[in-house]
Amino acid sequence: MNETMPLLCSTGAFSRYPDYTSYRATLTYGPQLDADGFELMFYPEWAEQLDEIAARLKQSELHFPALHTEKSVGTALGSLQEEERAQGLRMLEANARLGRALGTRLLVLHLWGWPELDDRLDINLHCLGRCLDLAEAYGLELAVETIPARHADPLSNVRRAIEQDARAKVALDTEFLARYGQLDEALAAEWLWQEPLVRHIHIKDFDSALFSRENNRRYLHPGEGEIDFARVFAVLKAHNFHGNISLEASAINADGIVDIPRIQQSLSLLRRLIDSG
Repeated sequence: MNETMPLLCSTGAFSRYPDYTSYRATLTYGPQLDADGFELMFYPEWAEQLDEIAARLKQSELHFPALHTEKSVGTALGSLQEEERAQGLRMLEANARLGRALGTRLLVLHLWGWPELDDRLDINLHCLGRCLDLAEAYGLELAVETIPARHADPLSNVRRAIEQDARAKVALDTEFLARYGQLDEALAAEWLWQEPLVRHIHIKDFDSALFSRENNRRYLHPGEGEIDFARVFAVLKAHNFHGNISLEASAINADGIVDIPRIQQSLSLLRRLIDSG
């Protein structure tokens, strides 16, 4: 494993909600990929199968340094209803239980979520301390991801989270930051790198839009868009970044067919960027 920047592959590269969410996809495709480990995407139905999933994934001898928490957690935490917020915390705890069972070190959290985005960010931020308490109780770090926003922008919203509770860490997303014109700003932001706060970076490329004209989600692999990843990695090395690099670009089509060569080509490119210089 690369100890400077471990190269991970998100299991979201070969799975998709709501149609293709079985943990068995990780058992099938994980051993075929040249990665140091995997960022495990947690899907809603997994909460009823935690023990089985943990046992099967542990038997695989694959490594799971990071777990991407269920994406609806942030939506629940921003609810106006106290019971829904409590349900969001219960959902997060199920994620943390699986993470601890698998030896995971980091939970990646959408603190706000779809479709509300940051409509209720004040409520989401009010829940952050309890999220961090929960993660700590399971021996995990928690990183808030830079995801899309409606009222502000991904980077300033994450900064508000850090100001709310200094225990929070950060997960950068290259695609979302590029969409808001904030990737260079994030790479240059002293407040992110002095401690440093960044623990995890999602790698997806970007050119003009997240969605096609038919309103289908577009995923670009590194080299397919406009992001200069050679420059990105040069800056990360200048910051002495030691966190995870996680390929998050999807390679599964509408019929559930996974393009393993495309994923491996992207992993190989990222490996070269990590090892260069």
